[in-house]
Amino acid sequence: MENVTLNEAVEVFLLDVEKVRKRAPGTVKLYSDYLKPFTKFCNYKEIKEIQQINQAFCSEFVRESFAKSSAYTSKNKILFFRHFFSWVFEHYDISGKNPFKKIVVAKPKPVPRHFWTVEECEKIIAAAKNAECKCWFALMAFAGLRREESRFLRMENLSNGKISLIGKGGKAATLPVSSRLQIHIDKYLAIRGTEPGALFPWLSNLLKAKERLIKNAVENSGIKNTGIAHFHRFRHSFASNLLRIGRNIKAVQTLMRHENITLTLNTYGHLLPSDLEQVVEM
Repeated sequence: MENVTLNEAVEVFLLDVEKVRKRAPGTVKLYSDYLKPFTKFCNYKEIKEIQQINQAFCSEFVRESFAKSSAYTSKNKILFFRHFFSWVFEHYDISGKNPFKKIVVAKPKPVPRHFWTVEECEKIIAAAKNAECKCWFALMAFAGLRREESRFLRMENLSNGKISLIGKGGKAATLPVSSRLQIHIDKYLAIRGTEPGALFPWLSNLLKAKERLIKNAVENSGIKNTGIAHFHRFRHSFASNLLRIGRNIKAVQTLMRHENITLTLNTYGHLLPSDLEQVVEM
């Protein structure tokens, strides 16, 4: 059985990645960047040989070194170290188990998304810059459309009380128009007219959707303690308000066009403090 130093294993591994496996220079640098803090941590703990590295030691390294990394980055790093140690045990005549095999990163708890109530959405819409913005905001707030999905709609996308569109990932969707949203659409079409073409000519000609449009509307609405105002918050509000009034979670998933129901529930299953008080009343 060989006595293999960590420094030797790292050097040979990176050469193998570059010369034998012929990985791109960027990949080699990424692997090297992952290994540098690990070797530094080992040196600090006076760990020199591979055989000295165990799961408890690696868990300590993860806790101290990954504290500021996102869950996604931490997961990728752990997968890399599993790969590295698998390579080590295959390449050298040493016994033992992969010290990263059972190490996982705890999934972060879902952070509740801020949202506006239906009444707050109506106030923001009323305070919007012009008729196009009012209808645009309403499509996001009361149909859950994404910012650019709604901005580039054409008159042809509205038909028989439904909205047809090509959404994220090139997926086609047909969504129902609620009576509340229909009121906003009718008000706007009374000004715009019903001729074919871009539904929002002024908005669609903007180089990009200006965040100032939503920020000004929120400021002028008189709503207090609104947090950060952004377009996607209308979409959050759409799902959150439906769930708050007891709409079927599967239906909300379909309207939001999420791939799975867990994403819908974890992201948009908010409760206002008053909701719990209402639930216990019989």
